[in-house]
Amino acid sequence: MNNEHAAAVDVTHLLWKLEEQLDAAFATSGELAAALPRARTAARLPAIAGQQAFELISQAMMAIGAARGHTVQGHRVLEKVGRTIGYDADYGDTRPKPDFMPGASAKTGADTGHLRVAA
Repeated sequence: MNNEHAAAVDVTHLLWKLEEQLDAAFATSGELAAALPRARTAARLPAIAGQQAFELISQAMMAIGAARGHTVQGHRVLEKVGRTIGYDADYGDTRPKPDFMPGASAKTGADTGHLRVAA
């Protein structure tokens, strides 16, 4: 295996690892966000108790979601770079990834079809 191929394989594995870790972090933050109000209720505390923590955890969750979107963008760029240098890797995702999906954000690939602007 040449150095270029070995480097591409290393990058591929690190990209998979990052994507998996971001998904796990997002899932864990969602579980925590759901547990906070249940814990408050179980402890019979007023609604204000823990509100600041809830807001900060929610912000962290949004930041993880943004990081995931940036990683998706980086994934697409790496695929293009790989093809340019002659390394056609799927970077772990064998499903087709069209540049545009109905209802998807061009920036992140997220389904935004359900969002509407209120007038």
